[in-house]
Amino acid sequence: MNQDFILELFYSMNGDLDQINAAIDAKLGRDGSRKITTFELFLKSRISRNAKSLKMASMEINPDEATYLSLYPDLSELEVLDLRKNFLGDTGLQALALSNVLKNVRELDLRNNQITRVGLEFFAKETTMTRLEKIDLRSNKLGKRWEEKLKESDRLPHLKEVKTL
Repeated sequence: MNQDFILELFYSMNGDLDQINAAIDAKLGRDGSRKITTFELFLKSRISRNAKSLKMASMEINPDEATYLSLYPDLSELEVLDLRKNFLGDTGLQALALSNVLKNVRELDLRNNQITRVGLEFFAKETTMTRLEKIDLRSNKLGKRWEEKLKESDRLPHLKEVKTL
């Protein structure tokens, strides 16, 4: 299973978690608890407390889960997203960048996520987070020059604060 598989399941099953889980079980040849179910339950519990802020630091979130997060409709009001100390990498960042759900995010914390210039170049050119005001990218594989590059991006007109070091 990979990001493309999760995306295909999500769209082909109209986001129906029961159908998605059944397909995952069939693919893996097992029955029982699935990580994506646990992940969704966690999202629901966090969003029910505060629909504007989601803090998921040190949760071992991988690119597939970032893809699921980027499609999760209950996050449409989200303004603050804290995903520091996870395993998003460039693929997870790309999923977040293309999200039609995360358009209202104003603050994004991606510290320590194994992000490189490849992911950030994509993000700067393709992101839908056009309301972004602050982004923290410290402890990734990036240099100080990215602070100005992101501020100069046409896709990020409200960006005021960028941290890379």
